Amino acid sequence: MSKGVAPSTFKAYTSAWSSFLMFCYSFQIPLFPILVTTVCSFLVFNFENRNLKISSIRRLLAGIQFYAKYFNPDFPSLFTDSSVRLLLKGFAKSSTNSPDKRLPFSLPLLQRLILSLRNGLFSIYSNILLEAVFLTAFYGFMRPGEFTSASKRFDPVRGLCLSDLHFSPNFFTLFLKHSKNDSSGSGVSITISKISNNFCPFTSMIRFLKIRPRSSDHSPLFSLSNGAPLSKTWFRSHLVSVLKNCSLSPSLYTGHSFRIGAATTAAERGVPTTAIKILGRWSSSAFESYIRPDLKTILEAQQALQ
Repeated sequence: MSKGVAPSTFKAYTSAWSSFLMFCYSFQIPLFPILVTTVCSFLVFNFENRNLKISSIRRLLAGIQFYAKYFNPDFPSLFTDSSVRLLLKGFAKSSTNSPDKRLPFSLPLLQRLILSLRNGLFSIYSNILLEAVFLTAFYGFMRPGEFTSASKRFDPVRGLCLSDLHFSPNFFTLFLKHSKNDSSGSGVSITISKISNNFCPFTSMIRFLKIRPRSSDHSPLFSLSNGAPLSKTWFRSHLVSVLKNCSLSPSLYTGHSFRIGAATTAAERGVPTTAIKILGRWSSSAFESYIRPDLKTILEAQQALQ
């Protein structure tokens, strides 16, 4: 079963299960058989005593569910149990969810970031690499985890490889072997078009490939000058430097701001919601929370009601 989930997910499941074991041991509660009443008590304990958010509570529940299925394939779903569902609903009602403060990179902001790189913020290689990454992340509606490596050790089975990139005359495609909403695990393809301005992702990708170190097809597509993969840590630290150079707050803009900005820009340009869902690989209407209209857009919409 562990092979069917991402390593990071398996690690989270194992941590949740260990926490559940410790809870049962501390309160002298029998672990087996796993009872819904025990699970509910565990969830209440974490919500009230550890002040965990509802999202963290759900992750704990997912970990227990995973291991319960491991020990007993016929174990029923905890998420559909009426008692658990009512408990989660109660947690949600009593929680004060803080709004998502991450701001989108609009096209003008994206271009400011690119210009700061072109002005020589880092080394020539790093500047060209980051420009290709920024534009690909924006026009590909990409999550940071889809183009970065979780560590300095690259996994070609899951990571974005050189062989996952394919060019056509007017666009290029990236094949994501693993993506958040790819429930079938068959992978998804992203298409990024050539555009006619000085901030073209197609042109930037070609420019990057010309200076990228020669390596095997199974090496990371986005690699540093020494061949190491573009790690989340390296990407985040350099993004922070670019933000500060542009007088933007690192607490408000993150690697996810490219994806949020793409969705917001597409909505403002009148792209149909069905197309936005496809571009961002959303399986539900959750993408609507990513659309952050600015003040000008809000005022124009209200004035249109006259």
